[in-house]
Amino acid sequence: MVDSSEDALIMEEREELMVSLVDYEQVIPIIRVAHFLKPTLPSAEKFPFFPSRPNIQELRRSTSLKVQFRCGVSVSHLMKWAIWVNKLKPLYQEIWKKAGIFEAITASTFKIYLHNDLIIALAERWSAETNTFILPWGEATVTLEDMAVLGGYSVLGHCVLNPIKTKESVEMEKTIREAYKVIRARKKNVTQPVWMEHFTGKGDHLEHVAFLTLWLSRYVLPSRSYFKVHGALFPVAIHLSQGIPVALAPAVLASIYRDLRLLKQFIISSASSRCNQDKSDPLFRAPLQFVQLWAWERFSSLQPKPSIICSGEPRLARWHNVKKINCVDPRSAIDSATDLFLWRLYTIDTVKNWDIHKFYKEREAYVVAGPKVGREILIFARLIRASELVGMDCVEKYLPHRVSMQFGFDQDVPGCANHTSDTPKIAWSNYDRPITDDKLYIPSRLFESDVTR
Repeated sequence: MVDSSEDALIMEEREELMVSLVDYEQVIPIIRVAHFLKPTLPSAEKFPFFPSRPNIQELRRSTSLKVQFRCGVSVSHLMKWAIWVNKLKPLYQEIWKKAGIFEAITASTFKIYLHNDLIIALAERWSAETNTFILPWGEATVTLEDMAVLGGYSVLGHCVLNPIKTKESVEMEKTIREAYKVIRARKKNVTQPVWMEHFTGKGDHLEHVAFLTLWLSRYVLPSRSYFKVHGALFPVAIHLSQGIPVALAPAVLASIYRDLRLLKQFIISSASSRCNQDKSDPLFRAPLQFVQLWAWERFSSLQPKPSIICSGEPRLARWHNVKKINCVDPRSAIDSATDLFLWRLYTIDTVKNWDIHKFYKEREAYVVAGPKVGREILIFARLIRASELVGMDCVEKYLPHRVSMQFGFDQDVPGCANHTSDTPKIAWSNYDRPITDDKLYIPSRLFESDVTR
């Protein structure tokens, strides 16, 4: 991204000929002041970039794919994990809230049953060029907003790759690495159940760091050795144990984008008669349950009957233990959802005991941007600004301007966002860059967006 130019702005306002996305053939276009996320296609450009449309007919063989999604937990392990969470919550919940992980930890105690056919159907429509789903009626995608609302992850804080620096933190890392070596010498493999058994009930700060390491390793940022504790996450766990916020939302979303790309590649290769699937059955480790939840929340025809949320529970709790899906064929439901797709579901006050976020206003508003901008506005800016997402082992493009209607903005033909670098340090500086807009527009939560003619 370019930091010092018109292209660095998040949004723009101008008069434009606008039309409804749903019934554009029947409704007369109107000229009005519209609000767009940048970059949009300059009027001088005649040839916008359109991601390639998937050939669904050629990918139909993916219905019989044998794919292993490693997100989710076994029932027995879930019970033990919930017990550990409830034991440590009274001791550390204030630290978890300060670090921005309280809701995410709570969410990890709920069981989400995976429906492979739905995830595969969405992956068939995935574009690695734009990190969006290419649908007959438009583009849509899983965004940082979904990570914040469904996952409870923070978009603000340190990069997940930040090293620890203080003497106390360095000593703690040394201590937990020594404990790791002791367990490995005794058990050979430092599996998550073994790790939990070793540290549960220790009653000290080391137990807290070990707890957070297991949470990160299994529920947030799993490694290729899915059922093992990931030593690279020790610094992240130490930061969080001290109440230091870490931006987990972009890291988790980057892993989801990565695995959707890999899954799409696997689907394409499996559709070829030359592919021997038994020799190339990959493991997908990102928490792809959020892709499923994203679809359940937004496609009314795909949505099973949700559970009732109890007061204080995260939104994800409405899908706890839900097994039945109403729709037999997710592909046809997805492709025909022109007027059934919920663009702004988190602004609708329909979920009992769940509070709408503060930056979803009843009336539209303009807020002055600058170095002293409030935390809520800074979060909102991160959600809607094109950038790069830094994960533990990947960097992915984030292009919310291609799905502006998911944030209450009007949709113009999207321009190409400059890709800064695949180097994590440079990519993070792009994600964490200051806001250069003089003011930001906050749409009304009740506003219905349109598209340019």
